Amino acid sequence: MSLDFNKGGSRYGRTTKRKKTNMILNILIGVVFIFIVVLASSLFFGKNDPATDNENQLATGEQELSETEENEAEQESEEAAPTDEEEAESEESEESAEKDAEEEKEKDKEKDKEEEKEEESNEADDSETEVSENSDDPNVIKTMTNPGWGPVGTSQSEPHTSVYDEGHVDWDEKLKAVEAATRLSSSDYTLIFLGNGGSEHSSVASIKNKSTGENFKVYLEWVTNKGWKPTKVEQVKSL
Repeated sequence: MSLDFNKGGSRYGRTTKRKKTNMILNILIGVVFIFIVVLASSLFFGKNDPATDNENQLATGEQELSETEENEAEQESEEAAPTDEEEAESEESEESAEKDAEEEKEKDKEKDKEEEKEEESNEADDSETEVSENSDDPNVIKTMTNPGWGPVGTSQSEPHTSVYDEGHVDWDEKLKAVEAATRLSSSDYTLIFLGNGGSEHSSVASIKNKSTGENFKVYLEWVTNKGWKPTKVEQVKSL
C-alpha cells in the first residue's frame, strides 16, 4: 500500500492555518474586550473621582456664593433706595427748610430796615437838637431842646390826671417820654426822682446814667389825648 504524502500534508496545512486564524480572532476579541472593560472602568470610576467631585462641589459653592452676593447686593440696593414716602418727606423737609430760610431772610431785612430807620431818626434828632451851655444856674452844665420831640402816645382818656404811683400807667408813660428824650433804656439809668414840674400837666424826672455817671433832669408836659412830651433836658452837676 502506498502512502499519499501530498494529500496528508495538505490537510495538516489547512488545520494549522485554521488554528492560527482562530487564535488571531481570539486575540482580537480579547483586545476588544479589554478595551471595553478599560473604557467602562474609566467612565464608571470617573464619575466617582474625588477630584472631580471636589471640583464640582467647588464650582457649585462658587455659584451659590455668587448668587448669595447678588441677592445681598440687590437687598442692600433696595434698602438704600428711598421709598416714595421717604422721598416725599425729604422734599417736604427741604421745602420747609427753604421756607424757613426765606422767612429768616425777610426778618433780617425787616430788622435791618428798622435799624436803618432808627439810625436815621437818631441822626435827624441829633441834627435838630439844640444845645445851650449858657445858663444862669451854676448847677446846669448844658441844656438841650429838640423840636422833633413829640408826645409818646397814651392809653389814658381825658380828662387826664397826673399820677405818681410807681407801676401806674401814667407813671410808665412819663418814663417812656424820659427815655425818648435821653435815648436811654430803663436798664441804662437810675431814676432818682419823678414828680410834679410846677403844674398838673407838667412833670420833671431826675436820672443818673449808669455807664457815664452823668446826671440829667428831663422836663415833660402833657398834650391832650397824645400823652407826655419832653420839652427840655438839662445835664447837671448834681441832683
